[in-house]
Amino acid sequence: MTLRETTILVTDSGLGGLSVLAGIAETLSRSSDYDRVNLVYFNAWPHQYKGYNHYPDRDSRAMVFHNALSAMAKFRPDHIYIACNTLSVIYPFTRFAAETDIPVTGIVEHGVDLVFRSLQDDPQASAVIFGTPTTAQENTHKTALVKKGIDPDRIVVQGCLNLAGKIERTPFGDEVAEMIDENTREAAARITHKGDKLYAALCCTHFGYKKEAFSNTLSLHGHTEVGILNPNDEMVTRACGSSTPGGSPEVTIRIFSRVTWEESRIDAYDRLLTPLSPRTVAALHAYTLDKTLFTPTLGLSVDSK
Repeated sequence: MTLRETTILVTDSGLGGLSVLAGIAETLSRSSDYDRVNLVYFNAWPHQYKGYNHYPDRDSRAMVFHNALSAMAKFRPDHIYIACNTLSVIYPFTRFAAETDIPVTGIVEHGVDLVFRSLQDDPQASAVIFGTPTTAQENTHKTALVKKGIDPDRIVVQGCLNLAGKIERTPFGDEVAEMIDENTREAAARITHKGDKLYAALCCTHFGYKKEAFSNTLSLHGHTEVGILNPNDEMVTRACGSSTPGGSPEVTIRIFSRVTWEESRIDAYDRLLTPLSPRTVAALHAYTLDKTLFTPTLGLSVDSK
């Protein structure tokens, strides 16, 4: 009898995408067509203290992400899921995108679909797309939504400077709450479309961990009817959509990073993820540190602040 086996690789620049990995792990452990599911989490964060937003332009970011993707291919995945909006908007500009035969799915398309369905179903509603500065600069979500026929006045894009990194390092800190309040206040002030419902699209995988804070602060800033749209959940649903209920495959999880995650950060994500997936938390505590995992080029000093 042939063993039915699949390898799924999830990547993000940091720990945010672990919520996607955890969702896939727990869903497929209960419902899968496979006998064995190999899950790999590849942290594409390039330097200990500097990420993709520190690179000067799109081309330099794309070159570094190409190097990371080439390293991912060595795991021989059947599918790569980019659980990162910043990296998803960079991906089409990588050489890897033009050369690979591995299916690759970015999370941006899930965010676009969620916002489109919500605004189409509620013609009086508007939406704020919360993302990193790179996601906001590329404006991929809004451009795609306008092409689908959504009035641009119904969409506000809010680039949240340093918020993803702050959630990455201290998700329970007071500064995170203050930054979310500041960004929701700014976004609310820029909404010109008058409607009863406001959708908040959390288009950074880190932001989903703080969805209640986004909802609560938007309510404080004049929007009492707020709907949270989390592309992380949509990616899990799509990744597991063809599974057969009732399966019980063997699920293995391996997590790789070329930068060190300090114990305090791991403990914080232990608190965030244990209710969803204890097996993912166990893999995080046993993650593989490999400083040769991929090559971050272009002159940023590797461990400089």
